[in-house]
Amino acid sequence: MPHGMKFDDPKFTKISHRNVWGEWTFIFEGSKLCGLKFRENTDEVKATPSNVQACAYASPDSELQINNRVRNAYRKAVNELNLYLAGKLCEFSISIKIYGTEFQKKVLEVTRHIPYGKTRTYKQVAIEVGHPQAVRAVGNVLHNNPLQVVIPCHRVIDSRGHLSGYALGIGIKRRLLCMEGALPNELMLE
Repeated sequence: MPHGMKFDDPKFTKISHRNVWGEWTFIFEGSKLCGLKFRENTDEVKATPSNVQACAYASPDSELQINNRVRNAYRKAVNELNLYLAGKLCEFSISIKIYGTEFQKKVLEVTRHIPYGKTRTYKQVAIEVGHPQAVRAVGNVLHNNPLQVVIPCHRVIDSRGHLSGYALGIGIKRRLLCMEGALPNELMLE
């Protein structure tokens, strides 16, 4: 995940999936998930299928362009994502591959292991990777997280306990943390 990695190499397979949250683009290298990007459905932004055009409602013919290993990994990843977003899955088991420098990989691995329903601060992550002064660098790595949701950077908050710095926006971060029970569900507050 070098900064700004685009996954444009032909060794990567991109597949789009739409659900009630929006459009998700899965990026595979073989059967390993190495990218998951989200885009909310809005009136201004119309979700467009990827070059493979495999969506939740796609016909089987549209998946013939991908091999069985990728197809099976995609189906598992979509199933796990949908279960997670429905509050029925706490931990992803899909095989992943993390790209980046050693520091980036450490930050993402530490973040990957933050338990469902819990949060950590950027400072706690920096300490755990052995660079206690690298709080801003940790934030930069998480802002460019290639595996949104699967590596739960939404579980990292600032030292005051506030939500901050989420690439998908604070609204999505709040929604995910409420769903996990890490924050009180604001809809239930009177």
